[in-house]
Amino acid sequence: MRLVFIASLFMATPVFAEPLVIAHRGASAIAPENTAAAIREALRLGAKVIEFDVRSTRDGELVLFHDQELDRLAGRSGTIESLDWATVKTLDVGKWFTKGSFAGEPVPRFEEAVRLCLEGGAIPLIEHKTGDAAAYARVIHALEAADRVIVQSFDWKFLAAFRREMPEVKIGALGSKELDAAKHSTLSGLQPDWVGWNHADLLETDLPRVRALGARLALWTVNDSDIATLWLKRGADAIITDVPDVIAGVVKGAAEAE
Repeated sequence: MRLVFIASLFMATPVFAEPLVIAHRGASAIAPENTAAAIREALRLGAKVIEFDVRSTRDGELVLFHDQELDRLAGRSGTIESLDWATVKTLDVGKWFTKGSFAGEPVPRFEEAVRLCLEGGAIPLIEHKTGDAAAYARVIHALEAADRVIVQSFDWKFLAAFRREMPEVKIGALGSKELDAAKHSTLSGLQPDWVGWNHADLLETDLPRVRALGARLALWTVNDSDIATLWLKRGADAIITDVPDVIAGVVKGAAEAE
């Protein structure tokens, strides 16, 4: 029942009971991003929605990884897309974090991350980086999770293709810089369930333009309490953050102050 309730918050009609706090790459301030450890920490902190990034290996396995290059997180050259799954699963993406306290943390498969979120009572917010729409749809179909996940991307052509594959899944269009007329026109044609924008680029006057699309608004990536408070007062529906516990406290305080 809790999952059904949370998913209903993303419907385009009712106003949210309270703004959502979305854990960015898991609880990435206290565990290495896009790992099972980060997802578990986000669940421990009570996150209702957990965002993670997905890329495709050379042989088509969908896995969690943000960066285009491997060096920052895996300490080697190359890309996820250049390696097969047999190699990717041997990478250590935890040893770089907090002086090696998460050494040995592996790259999770997409399917495993979705399961971990759902089993913990949270909605997976799946950010497409690479891989085709059909591959994402196959995994979500196999998990029978179409009504319990959200798929987002900066690649709006991917979102259109994914919607053709799985029209029942809610989608989020990510963006940055000016929300100009051309972008607004493209969004109008796409009709996303919500729009996720860089908080530093969005104007307060853009919010009603997002509403006119029939979409809700999320801001990324907000770790500062004052910035979160400002956007909550303006009417943002969701805050994407590395520190979900901190921003959850801001949301709670704002609700109590009303």
